[in-house]
Amino acid sequence: MRRIAFVSPLGGIGRTTLAAHVAALLAQRGAQALAVDLSPQNALGLHLGLAGDTKAQEESTCAVPTRGWCDALAEQQWWGQAALESSHGVRLLPYGAWAQACGAQEPLPEGWLAAQLLQLDLPDDAVIVLDTPSLPAPLALQAAQCADLVLVLLDAGTRSLHWQAPLRKFVAALPAGTQHAVLVTGMDARNPIRAAALRVLHAQWQGNVLPYPVHRDEHVELALHRRVCVHQLDVSSQFAHDLHGVTDWIARRLDLALPAQGAA
Repeated sequence: MRRIAFVSPLGGIGRTTLAAHVAALLAQRGAQALAVDLSPQNALGLHLGLAGDTKAQEESTCAVPTRGWCDALAEQQWWGQAALESSHGVRLLPYGAWAQACGAQEPLPEGWLAAQLLQLDLPDDAVIVLDTPSLPAPLALQAAQCADLVLVLLDAGTRSLHWQAPLRKFVAALPAGTQHAVLVTGMDARNPIRAAALRVLHAQWQGNVLPYPVHRDEHVELALHRRVCVHQLDVSSQFAHDLHGVTDWIARRLDLALPAQGAA
């Protein structure tokens, strides 16, 4: 199995949005994708069209699952039984209601997440996408430790320029052989501050920045409201274009036998 972790020390950076869209695009191209929500916000399902997937959702205006792997663990059950199938062809392990999420707040033994993922009944060619809370949350660190590819998200803004030193230390602590790269979000070429920040990030991280910065796009909020992915709402949008590029890059980096965008 290939494992991709989306991590960042910054909030509001787009981890959940990107994790959901990459999982959906991988599934669209034929991969067996599992998206795992490791964040107490429990928002990953919002981007994956899960409205009506459980009885609790049908009886509520809330679109996210009220039960998740946290609840299963609290009841000493196998966490895989909380998995749902989304309308995007992605299997999802939701976090669960944050008010009930007691087990995930306790100290986790080293290698706990990796052991849980190995227990899942998935084929060898499956792709697991890990959406994480902000670093240095324990689940974020464990996700990075067991991932084949760690994508560090930084936005094209001044605040991201101050994270080079601690993130270099974080990257240095990754297991040998773990691939990593910086993915820049919030890009707006019309904004000179953001354009300058992108140039500085490239200089700081040199060849480790993805060549596909993700732009701000009003279609993201509209797609979330309609419970679809942006590439389903408007394939010609800037965000859809960026995400296809990111997904192509991931497929190449992990040697996934998937067709590229536009391939038959």
